[in-house]
Amino acid sequence: MQPCNTTKILRPVFFLALFMAMPSAWAATNIGRANLGADPTNPDTDYITDSPTLTLTSATLAVVKKAFLDDGSGTEIADGSSVVKGSIVKFLIYIDNSTSTQSSDVRLEDQLNDTDFTYQTGSLTWNNYVTNTAATVATVFSDTNAGGGGVALSDAVDGDVASVDTSLSPDQVTMGAHSSQANGAVNVPAGKIVAFMFRARIN
Repeated sequence: MQPCNTTKILRPVFFLALFMAMPSAWAATNIGRANLGADPTNPDTDYITDSPTLTLTSATLAVVKKAFLDDGSGTEIADGSSVVKGSIVKFLIYIDNSTSTQSSDVRLEDQLNDTDFTYQTGSLTWNNYVTNTAATVATVFSDTNAGGGGVALSDAVDGDVASVDTSLSPDQVTMGAHSSQANGAVNVPAGKIVAFMFRARIN
């Protein structure tokens, strides 16, 4: 019996940095008071505030990464599935900002294991913020896919919002104003999803 020539799809590691964005660790509503106006006592020795209560609400923004068959069907590959070596897969990475506040200067880094995968040159696309919050995975895929509504990005660092550096090992795919690949800033508007996609061959 011949050995099965397959490999398992295990989602490569990615990192998220949110700068000047909604805090990613707090999920509760916090109440506080602050002296935002003039206090009747001068000098202010009683520390009585005359401002209204401040309500600070924060929410966690999750980064989602999924793999799909590159056969035009948009079929998702379940994590841990076996896929034949030599197959091309599409990786989709997205953030859903369901809050009422823009998330500014979002930075993502995906390290693609170049032993297991070969990045397909020129395959980087994104959805250009057209996807509304809480959209189905199929909609996010369609809006980001090169064969659908996806907008092509160059692999080079050239001012657009993402780039790929295959000279590193593992390969480094970055989105936003990354410290070592200074792409354009990614600001996720309130109620929108930002998504990126690229293709890789299974080695």
